Amino acid sequence: MPPPPPALEVERFEGESQLSVDERNRWLVFHVALPRTIMTCDPVEGRSTEAELNDALSSLAWGSVHMEAGEWTLESPDPSPIPPHPSLITYAMYVARTYPSDRTMEDRAREENAKLADKKRACFTNPGEPGAKFRPMFDQMVKNLQHSNKALAKAYDIKKVIVNEMEVPEDPTKSEAQNIMRFGRHQILPSFWNLLIQLSKRGRRFSVVFRCFGEREAAPEQLPEQLRQVQNELRLLCQNQHPAYDGKNKTPKIQPMDGNKASRDLRLTNAAIGRLDRMSGSLRFADRPAGDPAALPAVSEKTEEDGEALPLEEPQAAFKPTEYSFPPYHEVYAGLMHQVLEGSNSAAIVDDLAYWEARDRAATAGKLLLVDWGGGIAETKVQHIFFDGNIEKDDARCVDVRDVVTGEPIPFAEAEDVFLHKVDLFQAVIDVDYFLKATEACEIQMSKKILEARRAAGISSKAAEEESRNASAAAAAEGPKEWLYRNIIPALLPALEACQRDRPEDPIEFIAFYMLRHPKQYSKTLLP
Repeated sequence: MPPPPPALEVERFEGESQLSVDERNRWLVFHVALPRTIMTCDPVEGRSTEAELNDALSSLAWGSVHMEAGEWTLESPDPSPIPPHPSLITYAMYVARTYPSDRTMEDRAREENAKLADKKRACFTNPGEPGAKFRPMFDQMVKNLQHSNKALAKAYDIKKVIVNEMEVPEDPTKSEAQNIMRFGRHQILPSFWNLLIQLSKRGRRFSVVFRCFGEREAAPEQLPEQLRQVQNELRLLCQNQHPAYDGKNKTPKIQPMDGNKASRDLRLTNAAIGRLDRMSGSLRFADRPAGDPAALPAVSEKTEEDGEALPLEEPQAAFKPTEYSFPPYHEVYAGLMHQVLEGSNSAAIVDDLAYWEARDRAATAGKLLLVDWGGGIAETKVQHIFFDGNIEKDDARCVDVRDVVTGEPIPFAEAEDVFLHKVDLFQAVIDVDYFLKATEACEIQMSKKILEARRAAGISSKAAEEESRNASAAAAAEGPKEWLYRNIIPALLPALEACQRDRPEDPIEFIAFYMLRHPKQYSKTLLP
């Protein structure tokens, strides 16, 4: 029997010591959106950093609407995702009401209204606009993003900060570092890099799954530009080659995150990039071989010159990419968790933009997030956290959170600040510890829900320990057959029944995925 969890000297909340060590230090799986979350521009929507920062502030500015004139007036002194008063609405809400673009309208009118709304939000803090009083906040965001280090600015000849990406396109004749520095500011938020750096220092187990919609009218196999940029900067960061984190020009030098010096490799490889097709129900990793890559034979480097006879080469089978189908969702969930993320600490999923837009951008058609919920918290040692700045108040909007077992959507109130976190872009830019604080808040919220569920079920840690002692004593007195029927068969029966019902093409793989999905949540006893 495992020893009871060690008591904490200081609990962050009442009852935290009742959680096991593994439950306090859960495997964190971050699903990280790119625009309005860790990036300063939105290539899919065609918004520059200037437009995106204005747009973000328009959704954090609360005001009132004049009854007669119908004009919106700013009331809140600071950007906030929470209204100072229930009667107030954000400027973004006001614009959406003024220029509606729902599916009931004619295509031309809807497109015109959408363009007008985008234009209004993109210049929100400009002089003469309703949000002109928020211009200092806009300037503060730009200041926090810029490279203020004089040595760094001199090394890369930085003259000014550029917030319109079209002014300085990427130059293929220049180095990666020069292209990263060409705007004189960060393109990926330092607060996100800080999350990776600090959790790595603490030795915390975590994985990152970057999430972004595919680009319109792009080839299916084409990697979205925003994801390519994140992949490149992450690689340089992990290899101590990122110009803002390499220890040169008075910049901080971080520990490697590329597998060297006993570090975890956080680099994103092409093999770990998948594409989600919700219409056909598949998650496909085009560059990852089906099965477990670790089990594939290594390529021999021996030649005849080595003095040894080479064995006859067996014919190579045609390459077959990794592909998981759904629904049901057990295969895609177990495949991501126990195959893709077991072999790589970072992955990426290109989500289905066409599917989401064809369904009026409803949350239930957005970026798919599967969690082992079970009406409460079924899996207590893993926590998925989806960071997305496009989540709205009381509405996940672009994230579809579902229970991996039932396939049913999880209510927003249950998922909020446990599996979902709406990123406040203003705070994420000005506070370098933003994502660390948000992670801790989500962890605490999940821990509280675990304890609440156990109290509701009448399960105390003392009773659980007593049950474990009794089970160990009973197991020691049983013969092999009785032990199997008591401990193994009850766990296999649900999997066997589901396998018989669905008749999958590969029944063994089906049962394996089914068991992985609930490693500790299956029934322990046979029904009479």
